Order: sequence, then C-alpha cells, then structure tokens
Amino acid sequence: MALYKIPANSGKFTVVTAQGGHFCVWNKKTGRHEVAIAVRNRKQAQEICDKLNRKDHDGTIEVLQ
Repeated sequence: MALYKIPANSGKFTVVTAQGGHFCVWNKKTGRHEVAIAVRNRKQAQEICDKLNRKDHDGTIEVLQ
C-alpha cells in the first residue's frame, strides 16, 4: 500500500486518464502542491476522489495499488 501526503490547500480533485489508459486522481495543480495518485481502475479512482473532495482524510491517504 502506498501512503500519499495531502497538502492543506490541495483544492478540488478530479479523475483523469493518465498515460497508457490508466486512471489517476489529480488536483490540477503544478509544482509543490500537485497531487497525482495512480490507481488500478476508474471505480477506485472515483472513491478516492470523493473521499478527498469531502476532506475525509487527516493529511494522508493510503491507496492499495
């Protein structure tokens, strides 16, 4: 499992298609506050995206890859 650190000012997350047809949860920022989480499928990406947008995390999120 991977542990991702989520910054306090991360903004809104969306599900995007990354290279090779894989799905990724991304906050559309660049630089220091960018968060991109690669996941296995679209269902898992949507669940993580909803959780991050609800702020249902304590600064980190654990993802099974």
